[in-house]
Amino acid sequence: MTGCPAKQVLHGLLLLACLVWAGSGKADERILSYHSDIRVAADATMVVEETIRVRAEGRDIRRGIYRDFPTRYKDRFDNKYVVAFDVLAVSRDGRSEPYHTEKLGNGVRVYIGSSNVFLNPGAYTYTIRYRTDRQLGFFDDHDELYWNVTGNGWAFPIDTVSATVILPDSVPPDDILITGYTGLAGSTAQDYQAEVVNGRAMIRATGELGSGAGLTLVARWPKGHVDEPTVLDRLIWLLGDNLALLISLTALVLSAIYLYRVWEKYGRDPVPGVIFPRYQPPKGISPASARFISRMSYDDKTLTAAVVNLAVKGYLKIEKPDDEYILTRQDSTLKLAPGESALNSKLFKNGSTLVLDDKNYKLLGAAKAAHRAALKRNYEKIYFFTNSPLLFPSFVVSALLGLIFFAAGLMTPGVVVLLIANLILHMFFYYLMHAPTPLGRRVLDVLEGFTMYLNVAEKDELELRNPPEKTPELFEMYLPFALALGVEQAWSERFAGVFASLQAQGGGYHPDWYSGDFQPGRMGRFASNIGNSFSSAISSAATPPGSSSGGGGSSGGGGGGGGGGGW
Repeated sequence: MTGCPAKQVLHGLLLLACLVWAGSGKADERILSYHSDIRVAADATMVVEETIRVRAEGRDIRRGIYRDFPTRYKDRFDNKYVVAFDVLAVSRDGRSEPYHTEKLGNGVRVYIGSSNVFLNPGAYTYTIRYRTDRQLGFFDDHDELYWNVTGNGWAFPIDTVSATVILPDSVPPDDILITGYTGLAGSTAQDYQAEVVNGRAMIRATGELGSGAGLTLVARWPKGHVDEPTVLDRLIWLLGDNLALLISLTALVLSAIYLYRVWEKYGRDPVPGVIFPRYQPPKGISPASARFISRMSYDDKTLTAAVVNLAVKGYLKIEKPDDEYILTRQDSTLKLAPGESALNSKLFKNGSTLVLDDKNYKLLGAAKAAHRAALKRNYEKIYFFTNSPLLFPSFVVSALLGLIFFAAGLMTPGVVVLLIANLILHMFFYYLMHAPTPLGRRVLDVLEGFTMYLNVAEKDELELRNPPEKTPELFEMYLPFALALGVEQAWSERFAGVFASLQAQGGGYHPDWYSGDFQPGRMGRFASNIGNSFSSAISSAATPPGSSSGGGGSSGGGGGGGGGGGW
């Protein structure tokens, strides 16, 4: 009878002991202390020694612990930034311990211990010593170490954590500042104590850090004590870390070399002849073809010059009743230049009037295409070569690289900038590759001399030798050429006095082919209307509608970091 209560008490004590053992085992598998000595060398490298004391109970920590260390970062331009991580020594309780490493997506994992050796429950002290670089920040007025001491990836709570930053002896102790952050990643809590003793900056968290929490420090010191990387150093690192960026830069350089050599062989212009004022355009050259040859390409001003020349020849009338321009077909027998006949017939394909509005963009677009095709057929390869096919190999290679990088997800801002620069380079050489033929060079010389005559200011006319008499007929005949060559303002203003004199004599002048604002005393305004407003109206009407041509911080920031666990 007396034995039964004793058995009950014994069973109760055993049950209580099991519960206490289970609960204490769960609580005891943790990091008891975590200390890091960070030695910053004058060459900006760092040697870090982490001393981690853990309690193992055979649950997660069976063979040892592992430590994750990030080595791959992204800068603010999304470029890769890779730091070194070289393990120098690993020990357990003061004795060398086996370890092996494994690559992670953003760094390295160091497993400490042997896969076939299991630990007895108890406390163990692990020491990891490693070298790293490119961890410092260099600012205008100071240098800085922004360092995540523990990392925020530990599965265990940490009872105590501290760190010491050892700087080069030349750094004045009074000029060293150290601050920090504690808690989960992103936390700005500052539950720590810090001080500088004998030139060493020390910091420790004032409380326990739960699972996923960590300590981050920020140490600052004056410039001039640690070697700052040069621009060349940074460039070498940038290209070494980012293969796509290196390939893009190489492609840009090789494209530049290839394009320059091709231009040097095929794109150099013949040597110009002697340039002097000429009072007539080259024989057989119309205003539109003058612009087409001089620019060695077609643009909206080429079309404008052709339309105004059709008006001057009596094939159409330009009207501007309000804010829009209207072209009205007229009859004439004057000879048309290549392209003008096709342009005239296309403009009035649907009737005798055409409003310059984008509702008519299809008709105007067809007229523009027909005019361009006629000019290319009659003048290109006779007066100039574009040589554009020679750019094709380099352009195709560059375009393929862009597609590959896009498909591989490597289109960082730096890669995009280099690819755009490569495109601009090809566009630039596309322009440079346009080279006149010997005949074209002679025509360009004449056009340049003719432009000198059209562009001369009224006060400088006396320097011309036997210029033609200024008459309304001369003004109208050469106005389309002035538009084509970009000197319509100067050409029009030279006739202000002539037209004012005619008006005073009772014989005022107004062009028959233009119905709109025309005042002899304001020829500059008329030139602006024809050269800018009318040209813009043609361009817009031929375009389809809708088309167009260092501060702050937080826990988990900075270098270092990572975390760890047991295995």
